[in-house]
Amino acid sequence: MDVYKLNTRVSKSGTITLPYDLNLHDKEVKLIILPLNKQKMKTEKNVQNANDFIKKWSGAFKGMENVTDEELDNMKYEYLKEKYK
Repeated sequence: MDVYKLNTRVSKSGTITLPYDLNLHDKEVKLIILPLNKQKMKTEKNVQNANDFIKKWSGAFKGMENVTDEELDNMKYEYLKEKYK
């Protein structure tokens, strides 16, 4: 069974045009329509860096507000080293 995933647009008249020839002329197909909701896509405002995440969850990460990237990498290394002894 061949499966194709395409991003296309439904015209104002309700027509869907395939972007390239898939040899589907005069064949029965199953069509699933998933509208793209552009408002749910991440914007730059929704993206957090690691320090913002730590500040937001400071109760869970108490004392880690000023941890540098190098210190965080060392903590990860030590954790994994202990876990996989």
